[in-house]
Amino acid sequence: MKKTSLSLHKQGGSFVVDGLGSPTAALKFDRGMRTGTVTSGGRALPIAATGRLRTRVTAGEPAILCLDGPEAFVPGGGAPVEWRTSKPHRGRYHATLVRGSDLIDFSLAKSDGKSVRIEVSGSWDQLELIALAGSFALLSRRRGDTYLKVAFVSVISGGQHTH
Repeated sequence: MKKTSLSLHKQGGSFVVDGLGSPTAALKFDRGMRTGTVTSGGRALPIAATGRLRTRVTAGEPAILCLDGPEAFVPGGGAPVEWRTSKPHRGRYHATLVRGSDLIDFSLAKSDGKSVRIEVSGSWDQLELIALAGSFALLSRRRGDTYLKVAFVSVISGGQHTH
């Protein structure tokens, strides 16, 4: 089975995928990291994370990719896919896209908002797009969790800052 290691890292105002030759794919976030644009294969597509915990990600209008549990779909044929996410554990955000025996693992350290590790097993159509979308999901979720923590601390402290 073909295995590939990729990484997504920040370069200027965008994120790019390394490991597939020259970086031709990019991810750019809008304010708040809930929406953005993915550029892959010479086309730019809107991408968005929805739901209370930003757990559903779609790319394109209409969507050509959706990361949402057993309802997930990606470009290309073959068996159905499933997007599996877990709560942050041991300082990492983790998610896996599964199609039969093929899978893509995504990992992001809580403390590092600038790079995602991506381990690919098997063959995937439009891998750059999928790598960007999965990375977008983890980065957006981490940002959402940060907003929730700030809001929680503000409520607990009565909105007062101590110096």
